[in-house]
Amino acid sequence: MPMPWLFIRTVGKLCMVGALTISGAGCAAVHDLSGAPRAGYQTNGSYVLSAQDQGLGCRELTERKASLQTQLNELPAKAMQQMQELPKTVVSAWARLTGSTDQGVPALAQYNEAKAEAAAVNASLEQKGCEAGYYGIETAGIQPHNAE
Repeated sequence: MPMPWLFIRTVGKLCMVGALTISGAGCAAVHDLSGAPRAGYQTNGSYVLSAQDQGLGCRELTERKASLQTQLNELPAKAMQQMQELPKTVVSAWARLTGSTDQGVPALAQYNEAKAEAAAVNASLEQKGCEAGYYGIETAGIQPHNAE
């Protein structure tokens, strides 16, 4: 007689664990569907800094910007190399054939994420009133030639 009760209790515990797992995943999906921004890379291609990152000072943000700029300089060559290689899996081959341009090419996805993060860091630097030149960041661009 004790055997069926033990079986029922074990199955009940497993069902409870499964229900909690499914409800936790459901809450994460509802949070994503709500459109509330969360820290990190967003589905719309933007990036939201975490509360900790927003608390960084000008020097730390500038260092992070420099690190992201290094990534942005290195990733295009890596992406070209990956695009020239044959896909290693059927999934990545299918993604290249049917998906967006960055699917199946990890370096392009990394580039897009780094670009979005750099834009968020730049916005934070601007919002804090940090002067890029004061902290040693050179901005690339074409300087107008004054013909006087």
